[in-house]
Amino acid sequence: MSFSFGFANAELSDDELLPTPFVADNEGVQERPNTLANPLDAEWLKSTDIPQPAVVPLDKLLESLDDVRLSFEEVQTPQQAIKLFRRELFDVKHQLMSEDNAESDSPDQRAELDILMGETNEDVRKNVYEGGLKSWECSLDLVDFLSSQGPKSWPRVAELGCGTALPSQYIFSQYLRQESHLGLRLLLSDYNESVLRLATLPNLIIAWAKQVLSQEQWAALQQTRDENIAIMEDELQLTQELLSAFRDDLKQKNIELYFISGTWSRSFLDLLKEIGWTPSPELLLLTSETIYQPETLPVIAELLLELISESLRGGYPFKAYTAAKDIYFGVGGSVAEFEQYVSSKTRERSLPLQLTTHKVNAGLKRSIVAIE
Repeated sequence: MSFSFGFANAELSDDELLPTPFVADNEGVQERPNTLANPLDAEWLKSTDIPQPAVVPLDKLLESLDDVRLSFEEVQTPQQAIKLFRRELFDVKHQLMSEDNAESDSPDQRAELDILMGETNEDVRKNVYEGGLKSWECSLDLVDFLSSQGPKSWPRVAELGCGTALPSQYIFSQYLRQESHLGLRLLLSDYNESVLRLATLPNLIIAWAKQVLSQEQWAALQQTRDENIAIMEDELQLTQELLSAFRDDLKQKNIELYFISGTWSRSFLDLLKEIGWTPSPELLLLTSETIYQPETLPVIAELLLELISESLRGGYPFKAYTAAKDIYFGVGGSVAEFEQYVSSKTRERSLPLQLTTHKVNAGLKRSIVAIE
């Protein structure tokens, strides 16, 4: 199955530029019982046609970016005008073209590459690509919402279906701005490893460089191999020295970055335990634009509930925020379906959770569902 959401802008829809104040909505939705087994254990999630969850080491991602020149733009959130940085989509395509090796690509890799290159005019293709190179509206809504909650340091943050990872970038930048050394463990999960490599990590590196480096360092670290390289405000040459400075600064500031590609399933949760990421004290869970398919909506809901349950068992504080369009026309997912599922499971399992939906007033109705 494939489809396009049909936004006017190549990367953001027009109504993201409009003011979008939040309004809390605690009205319940009509619920229906769910008698299925836990969706995280579904057999189809174990299929060899679906990328299984796997840790992608930071060093592996950094090596793939050595000597890459990034072109990027500054974007602002619609309500709070929070400044964020995002690699240009054309620049991602340029890197992909320079790396293209059609002879060695598998059919699945070729299909993914064609979508990433824009050859198929698709935003998403089931079991192949989940739209991670674009910055969807709700990710900016989530940044505004986090800002509206006031300053708060979360030692462990997981963004599920991170894509360009703008909410995580906001958390990351806030931590850098505080000049804290208390520690930040940031987990970034996306279906496609290529998205983690081409968008997720580059956006964090750009945000780090813009915030941490002086003008002299900005220039010097880019010119270590060639002093004649042009220094631009919206481009960044990823020399080995710059990437080493990034890695060293993370260590000095007690920041740990974890990257996981592949589908969500029971194996995903097992993997988190293997790497010592769960149970997590003071856990913040973030996800946006991940409930658009009825088939996978219960999977992300159960993943959130499983992680929340681990925090409850350990007596740790937590929050989980899910940002989404109220209705995904032509696809089937909706905020109401998500609310219904989480509410029914909360009652069924006697979980002491509060579900609050914050409505975003915009041309295309959107919401943020908070589980606390």
